[in-house]
Amino acid sequence: MIPMIYPSDLKGMKPVVYLRISSDEQGPQDKGKPLEKRQGMINQLEKIKRYLKENNLPMPKPENIHYELASGGDPTRPILKRAIQQVVDMKGKKMFVVAELSRFARTLRYGMKDTIPLFENDIPLVATDDSLITGTKNNPQGDQDILMGLKISLATGERERLRRRVKTSIDTKRQQGIFVSKGLEIYPEADGDIYQYVIDNVQKFAPKDKGGIGWAASYSLLESVYGSKPPFSNQWSRKAAKRILELRGGMIPEQFEEWNMFRKRILEMERMFGKDDFRMKAVRYRSNGFLTDPLNPDYSEMPTEEMIQNAIDNPLENLSFKDARKYRKEVSKKRV
Repeated sequence: MIPMIYPSDLKGMKPVVYLRISSDEQGPQDKGKPLEKRQGMINQLEKIKRYLKENNLPMPKPENIHYELASGGDPTRPILKRAIQQVVDMKGKKMFVVAELSRFARTLRYGMKDTIPLFENDIPLVATDDSLITGTKNNPQGDQDILMGLKISLATGERERLRRRVKTSIDTKRQQGIFVSKGLEIYPEADGDIYQYVIDNVQKFAPKDKGGIGWAASYSLLESVYGSKPPFSNQWSRKAAKRILELRGGMIPEQFEEWNMFRKRILEMERMFGKDDFRMKAVRYRSNGFLTDPLNPDYSEMPTEEMIQNAIDNPLENLSFKDARKYRKEVSKKRV
């Protein structure tokens, strides 16, 4: 009978580390940061290094640490493929290390397929949080491999349950008249009011053959209003102008003015709270329908003052499923 592999059996093995977070696992504080600076990545690497240190195992070199922003159910993950290829090509004794098996995969079939190059090249897969070291071709570990399959299966089930909950939540919200897609971006970080400038100068943003000033010139105008290089292409002004004309054509002047005043109010709130503040996210979630698609009968009613205040006072009750999860995590951290 082949003995079970213990951490002490990994002595002298060079680690290649794979870290992964999904877009849902990012906090507002991570926005714009390099992957290695994002909290989820930092936490995983700390756990792995603690395990290696406690077991007197080699620490990973920076070039042997791989960071990926992707879903665990995505079978195409290029960084995972690159990390596996790197460890296969390395000379000497080596191991492939993750913080937990769900970082490696959340889909059983694809996950097991990705372990084959490791298995065939006698490279153990080490999941530090799971206290799991898998077997290899020359050192098979039946019990550990069964446990690996069970853990990835559980991660697969968790992912599918989450999908169903999200779909149910979206269907319910739509029935309630809540706009579940991304709402109108109004650029609170700009020096000026981008949309108001388009409204006041809508003809300038028409195609050149219809009296407009052209893409390059219109983009320069918006750049001056924004205060720096805008985070959108020079075609954005055409689309924005087209949308403004659609709204004006579909509303009486009083309705359009009501919509525009509401848009300005949301803009000022985003500047005051910050658009990543949970209170603001709750307000946007409740008002995105009217703000983005007021010509749609499902969203044609402007949110009341009571609805807006309730979103500010009770953000958790007015957030999307994804943001509600993030909110609970942030609140639990503060309590600790």
